Amino acid sequence: MNKKQKSLTNKGFSLVELIIVIAIMAVLVGVLAPQFLKYVERSRKATDVDNMQAVITAIQVYAADPDVTTDKIQPSKNATLTFATAGLTVGGDNSTAVDAALTSASIDKTNLKMKSTDYSSIVITVAADTSGVPTFSVANTELATQLGIKDTTTP
Repeated sequence: MNKKQKSLTNKGFSLVELIIVIAIMAVLVGVLAPQFLKYVERSRKATDVDNMQAVITAIQVYAADPDVTTDKIQPSKNATLTFATAGLTVGGDNSTAVDAALTSASIDKTNLKMKSTDYSSIVITVAADTSGVPTFSVANTELATQLGIKDTTTP
């Protein structure tokens, strides 16, 4: 068999074969895309919960540090941690102590952007008992359970 005869028998894929392959790929994408999006959202929620837990842990560690004498969380005052897509905002009477705790833990508030749709605007309240131990509460039952803090949606 010479070169010319060999090239004539090797024609490649037919148009029908290519259309069938494209149709199979379209069906697979249609079936798998919703599952993929669900996994991506679940990953975003887990990342957001981890970020919130890191902030809570930083505040607890700062409050338990015996070397810290200034900027302690005051028992009769509250602070609010507003987690949003733009970053973390700290407000309230104890905001100075919370900011000091975050700075001590090297947490940058502007980089704590919420990525999931469920947690795009969450407010966690920080209070302290009479001994200065911080307590946390949130108005979201699922998040309160994941973080192990008080849920304010149920009395």
